Amino acid sequence: MNVRKIGLLLLACCAVVGVSAQSTSALRINEVLTNNVNNYVDPFGNRGAWIEIYNSSAGTVQMAGCYITNDPNNPKKYMISKGDLKTKIGPRQVVLIWADGFAHHGTFHTNFKLDPTTENYIGLYDAGGKKLIDEVTVPVLAPDQSFGSPRDGVKERIVLKNPTPEAANYVENSNPKVDKFAEKDPEGVSMSITAMSVVFIALIVLYLFFKLVGKTAIRMSARRAMKAGSATTMAEAKQEADVPGDILAVISMAIYEHQEAEHDYEDAILTVKQVKRSYSPWSSKIYGLRQIPQRKF
Repeated sequence: MNVRKIGLLLLACCAVVGVSAQSTSALRINEVLTNNVNNYVDPFGNRGAWIEIYNSSAGTVQMAGCYITNDPNNPKKYMISKGDLKTKIGPRQVVLIWADGFAHHGTFHTNFKLDPTTENYIGLYDAGGKKLIDEVTVPVLAPDQSFGSPRDGVKERIVLKNPTPEAANYVENSNPKVDKFAEKDPEGVSMSITAMSVVFIALIVLYLFFKLVGKTAIRMSARRAMKAGSATTMAEAKQEADVPGDILAVISMAIYEHQEAEHDYEDAILTVKQVKRSYSPWSSKIYGLRQIPQRKF
C-alpha cells in the first residue's frame, strides 16, 4: 500500500516537472535592441539595450530561475531572480529585460551589456541552466533599430525599423473588408442608403409589433367580457371593451367620490358633454388676441 502511494506521489511530481518544463519552453526571445539612442527609457531614466521575452503559450509561465546570457560558453551568466511577482508572464504577454549591466537595479536588469558595434549572442536557458529554450544572434543595428520576430512568437527574425517594446511586433493598420468597401463606394452613398433603410425597417417592425399587441389586448378584453356574461357576441364584447374616454372619466370621478370619507354631494349629477371642433383650441391664436374695444356713440 505504501509502495503504491509513493509511486503515485512520484508520478505526480514528474507530471508537475513536465508541465513546468513545457511552460518555460514556450518562452521566445521576441525582440532585441542593442543601440538605444532615442528609444525606450527604463524606470531609472537610462537608455540601454533591452531584450523582450514573449510567452507564446495559452497559460501563465513562471520564468523565475531561468538564465539569460550573452556568452554561449556561460549559460548561467545571469539568473532571473525568484520571488518577484512580475516574473510571471501571462498568455501572449511580454516582459522586458534591460541588458545594461546594472543588476543592482532589480530583477529585470542583467549583469552584462550588449555591444552595439558587434554581433551579440543571446541565449535563454531553463531553471537548470542546461536546456536551451531559445537563442538569437543579433547583427549590428542602426541606432534605434531592433531585431526580432515579424510576428510575436515566430522563429523567423528580421530587422524591425520601428521597435515595439512591450507591445505587439506587428499591428494591422488596415482592414481589407473596409478598404474594399471604401474603394467601391468612395462617396458613402451606399452606406447612407443602407443606414436609412435599417432605420425605416426598424420603425415599420415596431409599428407592426405595437399594432399586433394592441389588437391582442382588445381580443383578450373581449373574451373576458364574454366569459363574464356581459356580452353575447365578439362584436358586442369588442364594443364594450372600447369604452370612450368621457365615460371612463365619469366612472373614475364616481369611484373617487364614493371612496371619500365625507359625502357632501350625494345628489350631484355629473354631465360630460363632448364638444366637436374642427380645430384644436390649444393651437388657436384667437385666444391670445386682445379684444378690440367698442366705441359707443
